[in-house]
Amino acid sequence: MSWKIALLVALITGIITAMATAPVADKVTKVHGVSDFEGGRGMLIAFVLVPAGFFGGALLGLLGTKLAHAVEWSQFWKALGLSVLLGQAGLWGIAGLSLLSLLSIPRPPQMNGEALALEVEVSVPHERITPRSLEPDQIRLSLYAGPKDNAYATIDRSLFREENGMLVVTAMADLNSASNTRVLSFHIEEHTWLAFDLTALPAKPTAKDLEWSEPRPLRDARNTGSTATVPDVLLRYRVVSQRTAAQ
Repeated sequence: MSWKIALLVALITGIITAMATAPVADKVTKVHGVSDFEGGRGMLIAFVLVPAGFFGGALLGLLGTKLAHAVEWSQFWKALGLSVLLGQAGLWGIAGLSLLSLLSIPRPPQMNGEALALEVEVSVPHERITPRSLEPDQIRLSLYAGPKDNAYATIDRSLFREENGMLVVTAMADLNSASNTRVLSFHIEEHTWLAFDLTALPAKPTAKDLEWSEPRPLRDARNTGSTATVPDVLLRYRVVSQRTAAQ
C-alpha cells in the first residue's frame, strides 16, 4: 500500500462521507425528536456528526486502500471507489440501525395530536383508611403497560374527597405507550394491594374513552392468578389529554 495514495484516498473519502453525513444526520435527528432549541440540533450535526463522518470516512479510506492493494497510481480509482463504497455503507448502516432502535421505544398514543393520560378515581371505604393512610405516599397507584412502561401515577392528596361514605382518591397516569395489557396497581400502606385490568381500554384510545367508565371492583393482587374481586373498593377511569391533566 502506498501511503501517498492512502492519504489522498482517505482525505477524499472523508470529505465525501462528511458531505453525505449532513443531510442524513438532519433527517435522522428529526425522526429522533432532537430539540432545535437554541440551535442545539444544528450544532450537534455541524460540530459532532459531520466531523465524525469525516474521520470515519478517512479511516475507511485507509482501509479501502489497503484492501485494494493500491501501490501504484493506476490503482488509485479502484482504491477510491472501494473506500467511498465502504464509507457510504457505514453511514447508511449506522443511520439504519439508529432508526431501527426506534421500534423498541414505546410510542405514546395521541388524540388530535395531543398526548394522553388516564384519570382514575378509586373509592375506598373508611374501614380501610387509617390516619397514616392519609400521609404522603401511603396511598399509591401505578400503571403497568409492559416491561418498559411501568410507572407510578400522580396522586394529589388535596383532591381527596368524601362521597357516599367513601374516600375518593384521584390519580393521573400518563399513557406512555400503546398497550393492550395495561394494569393498574393500587396500594394502601402495606395492608392493601389491589389490581385493575384495563381490558376495556384499547391500545389507542378513541373519543368514547373520554367518558367516565362505570365503577368496577378491583381484584386481589397478592394472590398470583387470582380473579377474586374486592367488592368494597371501586375504580373508574377516563382518558384526558396530558395538557388537561397538568392544569
